[in-house]
Amino acid sequence: MRSVAGTARSTGVIVGLTIAVLIGTAALLAITHSNSASRQQRLVVGSYEILSLMRQTVIALQDSEIGQRAYLLSGQASDLEPYERARLRIETGVRQLEAAAAGDPDTTRQVREFRAAATEKLEQINSTISAYQLYGRDYALAQERTGSGKTTSDQIRQISESFIEGQRLLLARRLALLRSEQEQSDIAGLLLLAGAFLCLFIGMYIVIRGARRLENAQLALADRSHLLQSTLESLQDPIFVIDADGKVVAWNEAFLRLSGWDPAKHATLTREQLLSDRSPAMHALLEPLKLNAEAPDRLVTTRASHDGRDYEVSRGEMSGGGSVVRCVDITEKLRDEMALRQGQKMEATGQLTGGMAHDFNNILQVIQANLDLVKSAVPNDQAALARLGAAGAAADRGARLTQQLLAFARRQPLAPQPTNVARLVRDLADLLRHSLGERITIELDIAAEPWNAKIDPGQLENAILNLAINARDAMPEGGTVTVEVSNATLDRRYAALHPDVTPGPYVLVAVNDTGTGMPPEVAAQAFDPFFTTKRDGKGTGLGLSMVYGFVRQSNGHIRIDSAIGQGTSVKLYLPRTLDPVLDLSSDMGEGQSGSERVLVVEDNDEVRRAVVALLSGWGYRVVAAENPDVAAAILEKDSAFDLLFTDVVMPGSISAIELAALAQRLQPGIAVLLTSGYARDLIPANDRPDYPLIAKPYRGEELMARLRGVLAARRPSSAPAEARPAQAGTPSEEATRRPRRVLVVEDEVVLRMSTTDMLEQLGCFVSGVGSGEQALELLTRGGAFDLLLTDLGLPGMSGEELASEVRRRFPSLPVVIASGYGRSGAQAAGMQAEGLQFISKPYSSVDLQQALEHAARMAVPS
Repeated sequence: MRSVAGTARSTGVIVGLTIAVLIGTAALLAITHSNSASRQQRLVVGSYEILSLMRQTVIALQDSEIGQRAYLLSGQASDLEPYERARLRIETGVRQLEAAAAGDPDTTRQVREFRAAATEKLEQINSTISAYQLYGRDYALAQERTGSGKTTSDQIRQISESFIEGQRLLLARRLALLRSEQEQSDIAGLLLLAGAFLCLFIGMYIVIRGARRLENAQLALADRSHLLQSTLESLQDPIFVIDADGKVVAWNEAFLRLSGWDPAKHATLTREQLLSDRSPAMHALLEPLKLNAEAPDRLVTTRASHDGRDYEVSRGEMSGGGSVVRCVDITEKLRDEMALRQGQKMEATGQLTGGMAHDFNNILQVIQANLDLVKSAVPNDQAALARLGAAGAAADRGARLTQQLLAFARRQPLAPQPTNVARLVRDLADLLRHSLGERITIELDIAAEPWNAKIDPGQLENAILNLAINARDAMPEGGTVTVEVSNATLDRRYAALHPDVTPGPYVLVAVNDTGTGMPPEVAAQAFDPFFTTKRDGKGTGLGLSMVYGFVRQSNGHIRIDSAIGQGTSVKLYLPRTLDPVLDLSSDMGEGQSGSERVLVVEDNDEVRRAVVALLSGWGYRVVAAENPDVAAAILEKDSAFDLLFTDVVMPGSISAIELAALAQRLQPGIAVLLTSGYARDLIPANDRPDYPLIAKPYRGEELMARLRGVLAARRPSSAPAEARPAQAGTPSEEATRRPRRVLVVEDEVVLRMSTTDMLEQLGCFVSGVGSGEQALELLTRGGAFDLLLTDLGLPGMSGEELASEVRRRFPSLPVVIASGYGRSGAQAAGMQAEGLQFISKPYSSVDLQQALEHAARMAVPS
């Protein structure tokens, strides 16, 4: 019995020990697996925390960039507050990331890469802000456009996306381990159920608590996934993610539109399907990226085209395998770059020809003016007139050559005015028929009530003629050229596609032909200078470029539509005007002259002398000035002028436009006529007055007609008629008694000679000397003179001393003192003696004529 009891006891002990061992083992297993599950849960929570910290840090970087851009746009220091707050958040977030990733070498490496990229991004932002504060917005924006900031942002985005994807994969593995540990914990709990209810209760508690944590983790993961998808959808460019197995696992709506993939019909999309012919758009964009190639041969960024659009396709590798692919539409960017290159090319060409054309036009102007003067001197010599006509024709050809050079560079001087385009085209029809030949039929298609355009009519005629001749050359066997005039309105949508267009109303002039047409690559170069498809010697390549330059300089728009075998249509959109069209034909007859007073401002001495001679020969009373500063001084002293005729490009502290404004302020009724051989858009297009302009070189008849036109169109003067000076050509008592014998005292030989010429043209007999001593010696020897004209600044005896001595020794001799300081300067020097008269340098023949008349009045007995 004892042995049985002992056996039973021993058996019980063994069973108890066995049960205890089993329970202990089960408990040990339960404890072990529970601890392992808790550790995995901490790792899962740590992964979520790292993901959250990465997202917050990336958002802080975006906030800092937003703050920088707001500051660059507004310049307000308050806009930098998001940037300053973001910097602190970024530093804190990176430190927390480093602390959270301390036990994972891969994660630590990625965090270090992210820190380096974030630091570089902050330095770039700070550099841009400092550049703005030091050098201004344009410099900062130029630094921003270098692309370094975008490159760093792309790097940060790639690192963060790669980091998030890696953490997601790591999280998936940890969740799998967590589930495994929970299952083994459940088994251990079942074993403990037979041994102890408490162990079962503990096991159940562990399982329930772990399940709750898992559910929370899954909900958090779902929220993160939703946030990731929202982020992708916020991007307008197509973007998608391919995992290591070649499946598309994330995308946005733009990608669906571009690829044509419908997830509802086809659950999965693979890399092979994207590169197949089923998706032509994605095949065209992804083929250059070589997604199937090995890593050394795979491109990171490339350019591709599809359906007329250009894309920049970039790929970012993920640490766990797979790629993030983004397709950026750069069509508008490339179009803007092309327009910029075209503008730079035209600008370089204009700089090359502009200065030369300006000087050449001045030379031609001197030639043309002197030819006109010689014509009036030999009115009955037919042989001489024929030679002069040939010389004038040669000058005209030179002027046309200069205009061609300036036209395609958009630097030709234009005279835009309200123009009836329909009437201009009808008047041009006969010339077109004679120019194009019998095999070409000319048709006009003019709208019922066409608008008027603000354009240079002469240049528009040349443009239409150029286009018609090009159309004729495209129809060697004959055909039809149609010139269409209609009204058109270009809206904002059209302007968005053509950056050079301002939305609004235009007059459309279209020249259409039924010729051979042009392929797209030829049409794209049609407006380029010197580009031609004609044989050598048959074309200069300047025709269409001239038309392009003229239309663009006139604030219009030009386009060309052509197709092989269908013909070509060139459309000119000319800016509409509501101003009335002036009919100045009554003022353009031959032989007309004038008696108005004209202020001529020209810095070229030869041109100035030629213009003064022309206007004086026509009866105008002319005052000349070599620059706007001198002209302004003249107007301040005497503003009674009927017309201001001024060059545009001149040296001086004020511009020709400012001079015109000053003249109209001092003399409200004054007319203004501009001239230039090289305008180069010097007159701003906005908020400028519409001053008429005549281009150099011009014929005498053209200048006369233009003068009469602007004088006829001017506003009536507010000055009373009796206050205006007597018109030239009207005999007066003073004119019949004015001095004829004049003694000129001037030490500058050239000035003395020019003054002598002007006085001789006024009918005077002139003697000239270079000093006051010589003048006194000549007078003492008995020289008989009616007037003494002396400069104020003379070598030796000054003009002031000479005048005083002459007034003392020859009291009946009138004295005129010429001074650069005028009357006020002379009076300030104490020269107020009776019988003295003052004229300001530079003086003209009109000033001398007035001085002579003043001397005649002084000689009349009281």
